[in-house]
Amino acid sequence: MAEQSEAFTFDLGPDAEATMLLCHGFTSDPDSMRPWGEHLRDAGFNVVAPLLPGHGLPWRELAKTRWPQWYGEVERHLDKALAFGRPVFAGGLSMGGSLVLRLAELRGADLGGLVLVNPAIYDSNPRGFLAPALRYVLPAVGSIGSDLAKPDVREKTSDRTPLAAFASARQLWKTTRADLPRVTVPIRIFTSAVDHVVDPRNSAVVRAGVRSKDVESTVLQRSYHVATLDYDAEIVFSGSVEFMNRQLANTRGAE
Repeated sequence: MAEQSEAFTFDLGPDAEATMLLCHGFTSDPDSMRPWGEHLRDAGFNVVAPLLPGHGLPWRELAKTRWPQWYGEVERHLDKALAFGRPVFAGGLSMGGSLVLRLAELRGADLGGLVLVNPAIYDSNPRGFLAPALRYVLPAVGSIGSDLAKPDVREKTSDRTPLAAFASARQLWKTTRADLPRVTVPIRIFTSAVDHVVDPRNSAVVRAGVRSKDVESTVLQRSYHVATLDYDAEIVFSGSVEFMNRQLANTRGAE
């Protein structure tokens, strides 16, 4: 990543309806969330988007970090979002989806709902289990970034995928998958029909595992993994706004 990667926050002040915490995926950075965040800001929502530890840096720095550090950063930004004093939702792409699901498992009472885009919850690659051992002889493999149908768009991502950090991501998926029944908040899921990074069946595993009564799913027909930068981005963005507004209205109606 040649350009510096940075977290971003949009604070609309007391007029904001709610706050959205947005979490990027493994080896990526908040730039993959920025168009989504800008849409939410323009729709009247605060936005908080952290930069996960080790991300946005040379891959050897990412290799030194583990999933509890990534989750800890997301949880700290949840506290930042709550400090705005408005209802808080969380959205995530790929491993960002895993992290906000973990957030809902441990701090669901602080969340009004989740928006998940191609969430990762298990590794369908039969060779994935070798990562913990392989990392000692093969520190990194090729980049997994920029899986986009749009030919003229590139995701800012690590040029290599460190296997030590990937092995930790797999541990996050295992831990989160085991606790999915603890998730009861409303969920909106967007899943690309064709995804070369995360098997679309991951979304089905999430739906089957959570105990949320309100779960709505949409299949994205024209986008690959990084749907927030792809042809169907507007479907994700507008669907998120509709979902948040509906949940807010339901909460007001219940008062």
